[in-house]
Amino acid sequence: MRGLPVTLLLAAALGACAPDEPQFGAAGVILGKPLPRESATGGAGGGVFGTDYSPTANRPDQRMVVAHEGTGGPTAPSDTIDCLTCHNSAGLAKDKAFSFGGRVVRGGSPAADVDVIVVNGAEQLGPVKSDADGFFWLIGAPVKAGSKTHVRSAAGTESMSTSLGEGQAASCDSANCHVPGRQNKIYVP
Repeated sequence: MRGLPVTLLLAAALGACAPDEPQFGAAGVILGKPLPRESATGGAGGGVFGTDYSPTANRPDQRMVVAHEGTGGPTAPSDTIDCLTCHNSAGLAKDKAFSFGGRVVRGGSPAADVDVIVVNGAEQLGPVKSDADGFFWLIGAPVKAGSKTHVRSAAGTESMSTSLGEGQAASCDSANCHVPGRQNKIYVP
């Protein structure tokens, strides 16, 4: 007698997992989307980035300090370099205008090989990877107001809690943002 209720319960449980269960929706509709209680940027996997983290994907061709040699730009790492002061359509580096730029740290040290992406609805700028000194940048059109920024390393993902302003307001290291005495640096796990 004891075996019968367990057998019926097991059969009922297995029947609830039938492949044509209507509560899961049409095939392919939920793939790549967060589950109801899952963060869209959860973990170091795809999330808002769309693919798993890779330490080598999207690396810059050269470090920021090397790119500035002989140009009059900053040639030493600093936590107060405002990239978009020069890298805008009217700045000294207008031939390399940035969508966004800044520096990311882990603890008190520069964080190399960190992915950075800016998202506004379906539009994505990046991802780009930080250089050995933690600097990241994307040459391109100005960021639109309301965009959100996400950073990730192999250890996980962090998302900016507020939206970006447009244009030069996307300069992460401007005087009002991620500099000492203001919002502090951009940290990654």
